[in-house]
Order: sequence, then structure tokens, then C-alpha cells
Amino acid sequence: MDPRQKNKQAQKKQQAKAAKRHEQALVAQQVAAASPEQLRAKLSKRNEDYLFKLHKALVENGKSDQQAQRQVDDLLSEVIDNQIKGIPARQLYGTVATEVDTLLHKKETSNKQVEFWKLSVDGALLWGAMFLVVFGIMGFFTKHPDRSNQMGILTTIVICALWGILFAWFNQQMMETKKKRKSAWQIILYSVLALVVIWMVSLLTYILPPAINPILPPIVNIILAVVVYGIRWLFRYYYHITINTLSGR
Repeated sequence: MDPRQKNKQAQKKQQAKAAKRHEQALVAQQVAAASPEQLRAKLSKRNEDYLFKLHKALVENGKSDQQAQRQVDDLLSEVIDNQIKGIPARQLYGTVATEVDTLLHKKETSNKQVEFWKLSVDGALLWGAMFLVVFGIMGFFTKHPDRSNQMGILTTIVICALWGILFAWFNQQMMETKKKRKSAWQIILYSVLALVVIWMVSLLTYILPPAINPILPPIVNIILAVVVYGIRWLFRYYYHITINTLSGR
């Protein structure tokens, strides 16, 4: 075949693919802006039948007609998006019984972010466990532990608490909407200032006498690391802090 003809065929295929992607993008925009009534009109017969049976099953399992309709309507955009790709609702969600079970037992998660103090405590405990592990391991290989290669326990507590506060603030900034979030230069500036404060506070704790700010034996650091991490696990379990709640999902 003539190379020029091959190039023309390749260009036609690329143009066809680009046109298809453009068409899918337009359809996706229309789906996002459409009302539930408009979306239902776009359903295939198979998907329409699936959602009808799903609505009926939800009502049979104790949901009011309005509650069932609301839950079904929440699925419409996703159903249409996948319908365009050739994926029916049955393949997307499984059987009607499976999806009913999912919807009925779906855990309600709050859209609110975890409170600042909880984030701070969680972060401080995590940093504390990590610092203590590191100091414990280093201590086994250090013949003469002193302030040049180890931190006193009070210094460790203070620094970890401040790191917890800093990372809680940073995490909340990242979870804010673009309108509410501080600008990148502000976040960087505040972070640098916070690091300077942490450094200055740590210097102040270094001058405290060993009786107040002792360097603990390596094994004690390791044991404390395990205890601190256990406390963090209990704290997260008690307040239901998970990856999803931290991300605001």
C-alpha cells in the first residue's frame, strides 16, 4: 500500500477517535447538567428495567417511595455515563439484590472535616511514635547518648505536639475549596514561620536540665513508641477517624 494512503487512513482514524472523545465529553457535560427527569429519558430499556426493580426492592425493604426515588436518582448520572461506554447497570452494580443491600447498609459519612483538635492529636501521636522508634534504634548504636544525637523526652513531646498542629492546619488547607483555601505562597510562608517557631521552641527545651528533660534508654523509647501508637489507634477508633474522613469523603 502507498505510504501516503496509509498516512491518510491513520489520520482518519485519529480524527474519528478525536471526534468520538469530543462527543463523549459533550454528552458527559449534558448528563452533569441534566435533571433526573431528563436523565431517565436517556435510559436504555435494560437500565430502565433495572432501576425500576431497584426502586421497587428498596420500597419492599422499608424505604418510603420518596426515599427510594431519591436513592435511585442519585445513581442516574453514573448509570448514563457507563451506558455511553456500553456498561449496563447490571454489570456496574451487580444484581438488584446486591445493590439494595449496598444502599441499605451504606454507612453515612459526614461531609464535615475532622475537627482541628482531633487532627492535631492524631498527628502528634503519629509523630511521637515515629520519633521514639528512631531514637530507640539510634540509642542501641550510640555509646554515649547526649543532646547532640538524642532529644530529651520533653523536647520530643513539645516538637511532636507542634508538628501535629502544623500538619493538621496543612491538611485542612488542602481540603478547603479553592475559594476558601489560602494561596500557595501564603501556605508556604505560614509553614516556614511555623517551622521557625518549632525550631526556636526546641532550642528552649534543650537548655532545660536533664532532670526535667531526660534522655531515655533505647528500650524505654521503643516501649513508649508502641504505647503511643496504641493510644493513637484507640483514639482513631473511638472518634471514627479513617482515610475517608480525613479526605472529607
